[in-house]
Amino acid sequence: MFPFSALAADSTAPALDGSSGFYHVVRPGENLFRIGKAYDVTSEELARLNHLSDPKQIRAGQKIFIPMPTRESAVETIGLEEPAPETAVPEPAELLRPFDSPFLAAAGAAPAIEMTRQAPQPVTGPVLTLDDALLVALDNHPNLKAARERIAAQRAVLGQQMAAYYPTITLNNTYRSTLQTGTTSTSGTAVDFFSSQANASWILYNFGKREGAVQAARETLNATDYNYKTTANGVILGVKQAYYTYLGAKELVKVREETVQSRDLLVRQARGFYEVGTRARIDVVRAESNLYNAQAELIVVQNAVKVAWVTLKNALGVRDLPERPLEETAIMTTIPYTVEEAREIAYANRPELKSFEAQRKAQDQNIATARRGHLPDISFDGSYGRRNTSGARDTFPLRVSWQAQLSLNIPIFDGFRTTNRVEENLHNYYVIKSQEELQRQQVALDVEQSYLRLVELQERIKANEAAAKAAKENLDLANGRYQVGVGSIIEVTDAQTLYTDAQTTYVRALYDYKIADAQLVRAIGK
Repeated sequence: MFPFSALAADSTAPALDGSSGFYHVVRPGENLFRIGKAYDVTSEELARLNHLSDPKQIRAGQKIFIPMPTRESAVETIGLEEPAPETAVPEPAELLRPFDSPFLAAAGAAPAIEMTRQAPQPVTGPVLTLDDALLVALDNHPNLKAARERIAAQRAVLGQQMAAYYPTITLNNTYRSTLQTGTTSTSGTAVDFFSSQANASWILYNFGKREGAVQAARETLNATDYNYKTTANGVILGVKQAYYTYLGAKELVKVREETVQSRDLLVRQARGFYEVGTRARIDVVRAESNLYNAQAELIVVQNAVKVAWVTLKNALGVRDLPERPLEETAIMTTIPYTVEEAREIAYANRPELKSFEAQRKAQDQNIATARRGHLPDISFDGSYGRRNTSGARDTFPLRVSWQAQLSLNIPIFDGFRTTNRVEENLHNYYVIKSQEELQRQQVALDVEQSYLRLVELQERIKANEAAAKAAKENLDLANGRYQVGVGSIIEVTDAQTLYTDAQTTYVRALYDYKIADAQLVRAIGK
């Protein structure tokens, strides 16, 4: 579970001379006197039972046999079974079985603990690595699909503005029939009109209006591209958070499984002592209560794994994804820069800031274009076609008709529309500039918060690891003292709770660190 060697007292085992007891694993700095003091056994007795010619020569990692108390021979036969395998996890139905009848407690009868364990359904399928998960999200997440569509739409807007560089050509075909009323001496006649004509209209020069509109559309497209990157960074962060949350939930299940196994063993030990008359019934009841609590907590964390998988699916943007094993990643990384360097990197890389910069440039062009509304336009209009009427001597072939026109349109007065359009664009520019400054401050806040949290978690992990080691040693000593009859059940259960809490805090700190690391990467725009 943790990156330090386990220090555990073995279950009861025979010594070389046939005595009943258990083994203690020597830790650095221990000697026979300290070990004997913990288990109420003299160092000479330990040296004799372990055939140590020189008691000072014990080493870390060596197993020292600890005898059971000899004041009652019946203690040698108490039934301490081997703990269940680590992969054996009680299913919810098995965990709740002792509570099927609420009348047991009312009658004063303690329910029997059913410890029949079933192996959990293994998670099968190919391993889903973090890189694979990110690729799935980038391909499928609806937010990214929408962002890509916005880019395509803005590209079409740019194409519309580019159309101002080209002429507009149309073809008109007309047929018209009219009736001319006759006089007293002539009868009315119908006249048919035929026309087919091509028209061309082209703005030759408008003093930078179309250039400004095209450049504004191009800068807006750049801003849309940066918005896509912002969305992608948010999706990536969401995937990483969900990925590490799932891994952390799986690790917490292992912690709770270990707790259930430890408390299951304690129940059987307490029963054995009670049956031979060396312990009171309260030891058994307290151990059973702690076991039930551990089982309930195991159900909670098992459900948290399912919720974490659903959250991961949502972060990937897929509706259906069978649960698969995830790849464990390296936990600790180093921070390669200071907080000031991280802030400067963020200012240079964050797509939100680049988006606002592009929006400012686009608005600059809009202001310039609006001001050029006071300037004239030079345009060309022309047409070429054939037309005729049936009243002529020969209707067909149609007669050629063409026209060419060069225009200079000078705006004189438009009701202050152009002036107000300039004012509108100026105010919009200052709105964008204020939003950019706000975003810049938010970027600095994101970087500093993420950086400081990462530093905090680095130190917390070290402290939590040391706490877990100490809690494990405390549990080993409490278990050993209880097995030899010198410790109390309260001492053991308190040690179990302390160790479980220390493991839980340590696991959460590890995966909180990975999430904080992902948040810092996103904060600096990498």
